[in-house]
Amino acid sequence: MSSELDLKTISTPILVNLLGNELRFPSLFIIRCRLTLGRFKKRIDKRFPADLVELAGLPLWVYLNLKKRIGQEKALEIMRVALLTAGVAKQNFLFDTVAKGRSFQTFAEQELEINKTGTTKWNTLEVVERTNRRFQIRITRCLYHELAVSVGAPEITPIVCQIDNAVFNSYLPDQMVFHRGGANRRIADGASQCDFIWEMVD
Repeated sequence: MSSELDLKTISTPILVNLLGNELRFPSLFIIRCRLTLGRFKKRIDKRFPADLVELAGLPLWVYLNLKKRIGQEKALEIMRVALLTAGVAKQNFLFDTVAKGRSFQTFAEQELEINKTGTTKWNTLEVVERTNRRFQIRITRCLYHELAVSVGAPEITPIVCQIDNAVFNSYLPDQMVFHRGGANRRIADGASQCDFIWEMVD
């Protein structure tokens, strides 16, 4: 059940609320984006998996339309608030902590599972290190970023990275720390890979 959380039930009310200060009819703007989504999806390169396009298509289309209406700076911040909130909720559901509890070992197991079947299953991943106090994986291909770049919105990828920061650093607060080995070391920054590093610090 946890994997079935519909992100739109969280992100849409937030978008409508935030857009109330920017557009005269925010609900109508969202409806128009949904009604024209099919045409947008048809323009997306067929090399991208259909389920990735299904997940990311509407947020990308809303952002692209919003950017035209109110400019990139405001549009990106509105999408950040909506997607960060919805994305954190979705990832928390996927970690299934109510049933599985929280531990470093459980986290590592769930993270690998999510990367096989969840919202990051389209990425190319390798495990670099896994001990009882340190866990590191490496993403060498990020299809989210490739999709965003292909539709002219590369600047939206770091929002997905922010979701990681929020979820991982709140999983075992004050016990487990997540980092990427330094700043500007993501594929979204132009690097060839993304390192995900979790370390126990208690």
